[in-house]
Amino acid sequence: MGINRRTLLRRSGQLGLGVSLFGSVQALRSAPVAGAAAAQAVTGYGPLVDDADGMLALPEGFSYRVVTEAGQTSTYEGDPSPGVHDGAAAFAADDGNVLIVLNHEVRGGTDDDGAVPHQKGLVYRDDAGGGVTVIKTTPEGELLWETVGIAGTSTNCAGGVTPWGTWLTCEETEADSHGWVFEVDPHDLDENQDPQPVTPLGRFRHEALCIDPDTLVIYLTEDAEGPNGTVYRWLPPSGFRGRSGELKQLADTRR
Repeated sequence: MGINRRTLLRRSGQLGLGVSLFGSVQALRSAPVAGAAAAQAVTGYGPLVDDADGMLALPEGFSYRVVTEAGQTSTYEGDPSPGVHDGAAAFAADDGNVLIVLNHEVRGGTDDDGAVPHQKGLVYRDDAGGGVTVIKTTPEGELLWETVGIAGTSTNCAGGVTPWGTWLTCEETEADSHGWVFEVDPHDLDENQDPQPVTPLGRFRHEALCIDPDTLVIYLTEDAEGPNGTVYRWLPPSGFRGRSGELKQLADTRR
């Protein structure tokens, strides 16, 4: 009896690097029952080891590095790093480093703990404390800089990566006329000036989204109850090519 693909994927999540000890995928598929039974006996990566710094307990042999910490590290402009971290994505920078976009699910205003600093030209609304930061690190995770992507939004929960290399951040609230999607470009920070909602993607309690890279169709989820949330499909108009800022331009033409 061989081992099927689903079982292989499930056990590889348990075994981690230990998968390489069992040989190739083909060898695993043809492994005898005894081999499969041995794999089933392995559970997890071992017990957690207490962290002397009290931040993150990991199994023995694992390590972590703090990139930014709310109120402890600082942005490039000198403001305390915001908090209430949520959805994030990583992008390859042109110079071989890593760009990270990070949502801040702040529900209140600029006085709330963890609020994103309001930088000139990057603020949607003066009374909202949510937003997105852009972080640059080395491939090893060493912080190079952190800055504001957009500010003045609310309850930035999840979002999604675009095929053209930007981040779509979602407001998970309809309170006080919020409930929009905004585009953040980690590569060209000037593109983030004058943030405006992507109104064609609708106003509701957005959770996350994903984009079909072949058709550029966007699928969006709603975090709602009574009734349950809905999955939406957005069909791009004729001539839509998928470029940074194009969604915002499309919104401008439909006002």
